[in-house]
Amino acid sequence: MRKELKYIIWAHVALILYLAYLSFDLITLLHDDSFSDALLDVELNPPDGKMDRKAIIPKIIHQTYKTSEIPEIWKNGQEACVSLHPDYQYILWTDAKARQFISEEFPWFLPTWDSYTYPIQRADAIRYFALIHYGGIYIDLDDGCERKLDPLLSVPAFVRKTIPTGISNDVMGSVPNHPFFIKVVESLRKYQRNWLVPYITIMFSTGPLFLSVIWKQYKRWGVPEAGKVRILMPEDYKSHPYSFFAIAPGSSWHRDDAKFIKGLLDHIVLAVIGGFLIAFFIFYLEYLFYCWVISSSFKKMVGKITGLFCFISNSILRGLKLDKLIESWCYQPVNNDETNTMASSSKKKVDLLGFLSYNHSIKRRSRKDSNIPIELGLLEKLADKDTIIVTEDDNSQSTETQISLQQCNSMITNNGDSDEESNNDGEAYVFKNNDHLV
Repeated sequence: MRKELKYIIWAHVALILYLAYLSFDLITLLHDDSFSDALLDVELNPPDGKMDRKAIIPKIIHQTYKTSEIPEIWKNGQEACVSLHPDYQYILWTDAKARQFISEEFPWFLPTWDSYTYPIQRADAIRYFALIHYGGIYIDLDDGCERKLDPLLSVPAFVRKTIPTGISNDVMGSVPNHPFFIKVVESLRKYQRNWLVPYITIMFSTGPLFLSVIWKQYKRWGVPEAGKVRILMPEDYKSHPYSFFAIAPGSSWHRDDAKFIKGLLDHIVLAVIGGFLIAFFIFYLEYLFYCWVISSSFKKMVGKITGLFCFISNSILRGLKLDKLIESWCYQPVNNDETNTMASSSKKKVDLLGFLSYNHSIKRRSRKDSNIPIELGLLEKLADKDTIIVTEDDNSQSTETQISLQQCNSMITNNGDSDEESNNDGEAYVFKNNDHLV
């Protein structure tokens, strides 16, 4: 397998793992475990019609709108909720009232509150803060009351189940400072991101998808009985004789992008086929890219870019007169031993200048007699501690260098294989006149 193909495969594996990490909570929503916490029919509709369980949620109804002027299309539902519950406190959170409440009671959240792009995000956020501060039941304006809400007051907290999975924030209730809603408000700043698409941004920053993800996180490691969040099932929510609510037409925040996404859900088969076609097209583009990477034209382009980089680097060094300075530093004596000095200076030059240009003291060779071991200093790495490697340039040859080379020539006579005892056991590699001897 080509190394380029391995790189592409590993890049895909890393990307898949990263996306799986980011979307782990969304993946967990595929498993619907809401039925274990469902509000039972016997709890909501006792046979004798009498509620034996004590109400623990405060009798407060919360609703939100930008002003106190409720649109006509939702007035009937609002009035029904108020008239059915004369013993409940009713709070309508307008934009101005909500901001004042946040600034006074939760000032740490005010910068995030003001940074929200869409008004519906603030309308979503205020309901969570109202529940942890006051407790009670929050109801969207397009949810009209059909019956008394007293049976819902007997649990510490409840939310509504959505189809096919997850929960919604249009109807929910809790006691003050319930741990689930505390976790919700503490997570709002973390999930404040702009996903470019308004529907996704709203849903995943403050809306039902955000609430569902936090709900999954909250349940992950177990919840004590007092901290449970009970689930209001769809048949108890609407469209049945014993349902608590009826839905009025219209939506307060859905835009064209929301209609498009909902349209995809209505044509899920076509959406899946389209997704596979898009994925196939992306993989085809990657295949074309892979073919280009392994082609000779790509290698030539890389070679030209590398050559241009080396040329520019050398030009800059020469222009700043740093090339002589670097070479003089590379050839500083290490100690009085001239042989060690030359060996050390050669190694330093390869380390410092090797990425800029070739070593000009070495003759270019054919492929079968490659310079690569010399260029990369492999001979030095493979040699034992008694081996001395010396390079010499004709253009800068001095008397001291000639003497050193003569000394090295005298050392070649013994390569360490003799059984005779000698003080010169070892081997020397001498590079002279652009050639080499081993």
